[in-house]
Amino acid sequence: MQTRLESYPWVRRVLITVLSYMCVLSFARVISLNGDGAVYFGGVYFGYNLSAILLFAATAWLLHRFLRLRDRRLRVVSSIGGILLGMAIVYGGYAHYVNDIFLSVSEGILQLFLVMGISACTTPVCAELFQLPARMQNWQADRAQTQPDGRFYTFMNRHHGCYFLLMWGILLLAYMPLFLSQWPGNFVFDAKYQLRNVINDSYSTHHPLLHTLLMGKAYLLGERLGNVSAGYQLYTLLQMLVLTSAFAYLMLYLYKKGVLRCIRIGVLLWFALFPMHPAFAIPSTKDVLCAAFFLYYAIFLFRLLLDQEKFAWYSYGGMILAGVLLSLFRNNAAYAIGVSGILVLLYIRPLVSKAYFLMVLVAILLLNSLCNRGLIAYTDAYSPDTYREMMSVPLQCLARVACYRGSELDPALYEEICAYIQEEDIPNYNPYVADSVKNNANELLLHYNMQNFFKLWIKVGLQFPDEYLESLITNTMGYWYPLNQGVYVSADIAIYHTLIETENEIIKHDYFPLVTDFYNWLFYRINYRSTPILGYLFRNAPYVWLLVLTLLWSIYKKRYRLLMWGMLPLLYLGTCFLGPMAALRYIYCLIVCMPLLLYGLIKPGAAGEPG
Repeated sequence: MQTRLESYPWVRRVLITVLSYMCVLSFARVISLNGDGAVYFGGVYFGYNLSAILLFAATAWLLHRFLRLRDRRLRVVSSIGGILLGMAIVYGGYAHYVNDIFLSVSEGILQLFLVMGISACTTPVCAELFQLPARMQNWQADRAQTQPDGRFYTFMNRHHGCYFLLMWGILLLAYMPLFLSQWPGNFVFDAKYQLRNVINDSYSTHHPLLHTLLMGKAYLLGERLGNVSAGYQLYTLLQMLVLTSAFAYLMLYLYKKGVLRCIRIGVLLWFALFPMHPAFAIPSTKDVLCAAFFLYYAIFLFRLLLDQEKFAWYSYGGMILAGVLLSLFRNNAAYAIGVSGILVLLYIRPLVSKAYFLMVLVAILLLNSLCNRGLIAYTDAYSPDTYREMMSVPLQCLARVACYRGSELDPALYEEICAYIQEEDIPNYNPYVADSVKNNANELLLHYNMQNFFKLWIKVGLQFPDEYLESLITNTMGYWYPLNQGVYVSADIAIYHTLIETENEIIKHDYFPLVTDFYNWLFYRINYRSTPILGYLFRNAPYVWLLVLTLLWSIYKKRYRLLMWGMLPLLYLGTCFLGPMAALRYIYCLIVCMPLLLYGLIKPGAAGEPG
């Protein structure tokens, strides 16, 4: 059956030519926003630059394939994905480089044309990507017949624990050089504040108490032994053991499911050799253990939903333990578990499965609450900055209006904003990070005057809705903007040592200088951002878009079990959107789940679902 455009080939050719040229012009316009247009010999519109010709040819070829598709559902879902990508590129470019999207009516119309032009390329790209899983399934089915069946595999099939230990040992060995190079660990980010709480015996709920206690116990043990550095290495080793065990458990799961050896080797090499993972294995940040337990919980949920596995009691126990520990290391993870759990409950059948999962969900949330209360009672912790942390997004919106449009504000409204945000902090407003605004916000006024704060926020928002929208876009664009991201939203892995300013200081030693220069060049001097290909893999956007496109693919293929599983990472990402900035470490827990996500694409459909 021919499509309408196939009945008029000359119309199709003209359409492909026009759209391809629009794509070239649109990309050129977005690239020119960063001020680097002069590097292209033809000026800001590509001109006679070779890259323009290659882009035109690639877009024309992709459009030719796309317009010949007869699968209407594929065309629709691909168009949604392509338009979303086009909007991210265009509006992200304006937000990042111009710091203003709503410039004028004419500029708004131009932006719509830019989205159309870029979507001419991103839409057929999405269509090609959505067809890959089926090809991979066929390839895997053909290769499965030639899987090796020697003594090693026979032994491993009988002793799965040995396979787990083998993977665990390989990963630990791969991370050991960096650990020895940065011994006793990478003391970064909030670690110094948490250890000050331990040293001063004054604990705060600002950071997860369980994480603070783990760090503190290792430090205090070293203090009793007369060497805090030697004591602190126990924390780093524990963290490495837990993280690599989660990776090994994923490897075991893939092995038990008969995933091809070449794919499993690729996953193992990604975990073992991709510098992000050893770099995250050694720093003193709660995000690492959060990622480990997120992966554990995601695998249990995957087994329950996509494999429809009948869990034994110990599997339910493992799922509950993983969920509780995940929630204890990241407060926002509890919200993601709860809301995604409700969606799963509404979806799964039969009633018995609903009942079992409901018990698991209730147990996780109840135990998390009890453990948190127990930790607070044990440490006598106080809760600082609760309201300004919660209100970081509204505070950022108000600060943007006060900074950029203060002269247009009613003086009474401006004065009211300054009651919540210190006036001297307003000129320091940073579109990408809320810390400069929220850190000195009036905690007491937010606590006791929350209703009036929301009234102020709504009143100002009705007057300047464009600034509010741009505030949300710039504050979160590090997660979704596919092109260059700048320092604030990409430079979030570092190897350094922050002094805690105490008599018993943790001292670093280099016990493996062979790798020190490489990792210092990569992370301490932040050269990973400018390394081709590798630098892009250290950004949030590739993993966020992989998640979004996977969920769109699951809708296209009616793989609703995968869609339900994807609600867990998606809702966790949603909680990150309400945070103060778009940091890579915040979504490291999603990054470690990418092999499982990709396996969901090539896994045959579950019972009652398309293959």
